[in-house]
Amino acid sequence: MNKNDLLAAKSAICAQLLQLGLGGQVIGKRATFSVASAVASASRNVHAVGIGKKVSTNKKSSEDCVRIYVVQKLPRSLMSPRDVIPESINGIPTDIIEAEPAFAFAKKKPSKAKKPAKPKKKPAALAHATDVAGTTSGTQAPQRPVIGGISAGHRDITAGTLGCFCHSTNPGDDPDQLFALSNNHIFANVNQAILGDPLYQPGPGDGGGFNDYFANLQRYIPISLGGLVSNRVDAAIGSPLSSVPVNPVIDQIGTISGTLTVKEGMKIRKQGRRTGYTEGVVDDADMTVFVGMDRNDTSAVAKFENQFRIVSEDSRPIGLGGDSGSLIVHRTQDKAVGLYFAGPDSGEYGVANPIDFVLQDLEISIP
Repeated sequence: MNKNDLLAAKSAICAQLLQLGLGGQVIGKRATFSVASAVASASRNVHAVGIGKKVSTNKKSSEDCVRIYVVQKLPRSLMSPRDVIPESINGIPTDIIEAEPAFAFAKKKPSKAKKPAKPKKKPAALAHATDVAGTTSGTQAPQRPVIGGISAGHRDITAGTLGCFCHSTNPGDDPDQLFALSNNHIFANVNQAILGDPLYQPGPGDGGGFNDYFANLQRYIPISLGGLVSNRVDAAIGSPLSSVPVNPVIDQIGTISGTLTVKEGMKIRKQGRRTGYTEGVVDDADMTVFVGMDRNDTSAVAKFENQFRIVSEDSRPIGLGGDSGSLIVHRTQDKAVGLYFAGPDSGEYGVANPIDFVLQDLEISIP
């Protein structure tokens, strides 16, 4: 099957169904037991469209198709003709997949809520050798030297994950300096931060505060909200303080030696602040998806194009709140393939930016 034909069919579906989903505030929708309510919102049910293998009787086939992700899958017999998605478009098969909408996995600290209680005694920092990954027991604790795969974040959010350390290719930066890589919504609070703002390790939601200041926000890629303008990365870097030691390894994974282009079916792994070390597989390598950027405001939606979807191969969630910013790494090679940034509350799947986009847009290199 010609890839250009797949992409053309995907584009045609996005133009109609994603626009309807945006107008129907699909990010705020959940599956309902009310048949009448489900049927009434059927035309505004789509939150993502991708390209992958068609699923039949809960098993993946070898047939490529355009995959349409809906909040609730309904029998065709209940739907009006205008709401029925064709089984094929210009000869390209379609597949309807029921899945919860994705949210960015972090949130702002409530302005009037109590600050998280700090433990009476902070956990001891873990020591890490350059070529040895650490343990998940310290992912939410202060660690010096600072490494990848652990809690960090802007002072005005809860907490996310510091993905890894990188170098800048921007001519104005020191090429030998290490920078911390994570998401915009982790290090820049969804465009609300000011360059130079303090970043904490661990993040504020894990007790991080004044004494845990480890870096300054160096730069980020702004996220266009509203769902009309496409984004391709949720990414930012921080510049560690000269007084804070860092070690360019990722907890449980080790040193990263380069990058790979993501492919459907690729086996991957990640290390995050919440779920620790998890393994999965790339389920969809070219997805256009609406992502909720603020759980308290369902209108704060961003559209991301050419993303990839990952799923677990066992019963564990592939990622949960606090894992945003994790680096997605090839399962058997120490190569980065993406930057994790969103998923549903269930953790049944995750959404990541292809690493090439992150490197190009932020002007960085790994290692």
